[in-house]
Amino acid sequence: MTQNNSPSAAQPIIQADSTDAVWEWHIPSDKLCFTAGAKLLLGFEQSIPDTMAAFVNLCPEAKVEALRQTLRAFLQGNKVAHREICFHTQKLLVRTQLVVLAHDAGGLPESVIGCVKTVERQPEAVFSPAKFSLQQPAPSSTSKDRARLLLALNAAGDGLWDWDANTNSVYYSPRYIEMLGYTPEEFPANLHTWEEKIHPDDYDHVVPMQKNIIAMPDYGDTFECTYRLRRADGTWAWILGRGHVTKRDAAGRATRVVGLHTDISASQEDRAHLEDLVRNDPLTGLRSRTFLRMMVDRLELNQMRPVGVLVADINGLKMINDYLGHEEGNALLCQAALLLRAGVEGTACVARMSGDEFAVLLPDCGPRRTLEIMHDLRRGFARHNATDGRIPVLIALGCACAETMQTGINQTILEADKAMLRHKLQTRAETRQHIRTWIEARTGTKIMLDDPRYF
Repeated sequence: MTQNNSPSAAQPIIQADSTDAVWEWHIPSDKLCFTAGAKLLLGFEQSIPDTMAAFVNLCPEAKVEALRQTLRAFLQGNKVAHREICFHTQKLLVRTQLVVLAHDAGGLPESVIGCVKTVERQPEAVFSPAKFSLQQPAPSSTSKDRARLLLALNAAGDGLWDWDANTNSVYYSPRYIEMLGYTPEEFPANLHTWEEKIHPDDYDHVVPMQKNIIAMPDYGDTFECTYRLRRADGTWAWILGRGHVTKRDAAGRATRVVGLHTDISASQEDRAHLEDLVRNDPLTGLRSRTFLRMMVDRLELNQMRPVGVLVADINGLKMINDYLGHEEGNALLCQAALLLRAGVEGTACVARMSGDEFAVLLPDCGPRRTLEIMHDLRRGFARHNATDGRIPVLIALGCACAETMQTGINQTILEADKAMLRHKLQTRAETRQHIRTWIEARTGTKIMLDDPRYF
């Protein structure tokens, strides 16, 4: 913080003799005013700081920079009605809400008022670098324990949460609720409120991990993860979540977990775009080869069996590109993708592996069902090709199944690929002639099937 020595400052609106613990900060002049109640609460008797800069300097040296950064962020553009912060001064841990009374011409805070509340008076040792203890504290130490948690976990702009297993309730700080756009009434103080707002694609790597940590100390006492939470307006906020178990019962189960949520949506925008490029094929909209490999790893890790596999290859794409153009070729690939996706269940992973090759993972699908799906797909493609005027989408298909953990999914993909190649060779002459006839009828061009490009 740097002091702005403005020649004059607005008269404070707070009543100096009030017993309510309130302070007021005039930012251009850096003037700070306290009510009598605030002075008493903070232990000020003779040396009373009259600027925010002087007040910040009363914080323990190790905590000064953190408070400066919090206030600096607040001054750079306050977008909400209030901001909750916690900080230290002398032997106190203080919580305050900064409420903006006025903005300057540039829209930045100019005058701020706040109610001040000490969380708990603590002995000097508490304000050394925080160390969590897993000792079971006496029931009377609850408020001291909370002060330690706030001391260890509070950070600028973060939302605090505090789960108590004894009551199965969760304290969500005003900042936590505010960053998601809810009101306290819309965000009940329980775990279900948080859990139901997790993005479905992120649930499996967030909730089970935290439940394992809660269940037993073997999984550790701290965690950190990034995931998406649904905002009140239906959009998704990227959250950096951190938590720490501070108390366990005699059986080792956590009875108290606290942590912070930080909205990192802005920094995730580029990452989300890159992840989308990695996970999805931009032409067809199907999953990418990389995503399918990730899916294989997940199925192996979870020891999922049986897993059916289909491998598909589009016949004649080179000929279509050469005589009709790559735009028609791309349209053919997109049509093949639609037919594949429509012909399998929603749980299947359908991916474009390369230019004209596709693969499908079918979790919990045995050999008979995998074979049925392959035949259904062939019939679906045949129905599509029977319609006059449509460019033929001629596909070679092969399948295989990993029934037990003795057979790896990657090995099964190779087996399905070999089966696809056998089907491709069996139908090669027929499909090449079909595509040749279709192209010649529409372009008047004669195609030589002995052209080495089409072997």
